[in-house]
Amino acid sequence: MRIKIDHIAKIEGHAGFVADIVNGRAEKALFSVLEGSRLLEGILRDRKCAEVSQIAARICGVCPVVHNLTSLKALEGALGVEVSGQTILLRKLMMLGQIINSHALHVFFFSLSDFFGIENDLGLIERYPQKAQQALAIREFANKIIEIIGGRSIHPLTPEVGGFIRLPKTESIKQIGENAKKILPQAIELARFFAKLNYPKFERETNFVSLVNAKEYPIYEGELSINGKQKYALKDFMQLVKEAQVSYDGVKRTSIEQNSYMVGAIARINNNHKQLNKEAKKILKASRIKLPSKNPFHNILAQAVEVVHCFEETMKIVKTCHLESFDFSQDKLREGSHRRHEGDSSASPQNDKISAGSGYGAIEAPRGTLFYFYEVGENGLVENCNIITPTAQNIARLEEDLKIWLPELQNFPEKEIQDKIRMLVRAYDPCLTCATH
Repeated sequence: MRIKIDHIAKIEGHAGFVADIVNGRAEKALFSVLEGSRLLEGILRDRKCAEVSQIAARICGVCPVVHNLTSLKALEGALGVEVSGQTILLRKLMMLGQIINSHALHVFFFSLSDFFGIENDLGLIERYPQKAQQALAIREFANKIIEIIGGRSIHPLTPEVGGFIRLPKTESIKQIGENAKKILPQAIELARFFAKLNYPKFERETNFVSLVNAKEYPIYEGELSINGKQKYALKDFMQLVKEAQVSYDGVKRTSIEQNSYMVGAIARINNNHKQLNKEAKKILKASRIKLPSKNPFHNILAQAVEVVHCFEETMKIVKTCHLESFDFSQDKLREGSHRRHEGDSSASPQNDKISAGSGYGAIEAPRGTLFYFYEVGENGLVENCNIITPTAQNIARLEEDLKIWLPELQNFPEKEIQDKIRMLVRAYDPCLTCATH
């Protein structure tokens, strides 16, 4: 029996699937990315440090913030630049907005229809108009965070090595906190709805990889962990990950000691659920899923829980970051060694001496841990670059899941089999634009 899907809709990018089931076993199950390689790593080489992170943000229009900021973290490591606490808090707020935005899009507009057999999203909106409005309000709030801090909601303009070109107004930051408080009840209601859904019963042993941090539910900072137990410094972990090219599409597959693994919301929940904020913990507990969950479909629920957590975290940061001690003057460029005020007599960025070095960066993107590595020469140009995206890390595990799950579905009608395949693919929330970077 051959199963072939030419196009899987409601994912970021274009992909197909083909599988052969012989004598009750799946001989192959291939998730094919139907997009050409974009060779961004090559484009970033021989570029000035001041421009590569703006280019890196163009890898994706859905999650440009995390590419921009992870690129900056790797560059700062290579250049030996330390950033202020103010910069870290503002970057965290941007990342919270990024995750809220992406998750709200995926859980409601991409995945929810799979639970009810609704093929047309207009039918989904007609069935759940209030929840559609909640999802839209949540996304609008998230976009506004990024716009206030980053200068615009897509491909931010203001972040740079060491800080920000321009800082937001104090009143705008306060407004973020006030809006988060207003919209949080809608995020809670939407997450409670997802906690009550009937998720397909499919479990498989795997390794879950994410950042861990004893001080917080980690998004921006932390060590790398496998299943919340083994912990690695970023440099050591990136050397542990092996990338391999396959013959049937342009996306590399990754492995750790020849085993696939999973990153993303469910990996973060499995490894860090004790550090979720109060309301997010309540929703997770009410869902009654057993942790660590080995069911990839629970990635959808984990995203809904994370939306609530991110709202709570946004309120916490705004409330506790002592805005009165921050310098949010609109005429103030960031503190640091590579950018100066106009008219400053000190050296310009072009004249600053740059020492050759290498640096690593990792941040939790909506779909999982994103990794960057740069080598910078004494001329200030990027000599080498490596980017490992969440989807590239998840595809091998997804293909293995499909290969194991398909024999259990072979007695269903073919259309239903295809619908269930699409549902599992969408549960992973793949971003193929990132994967083909």
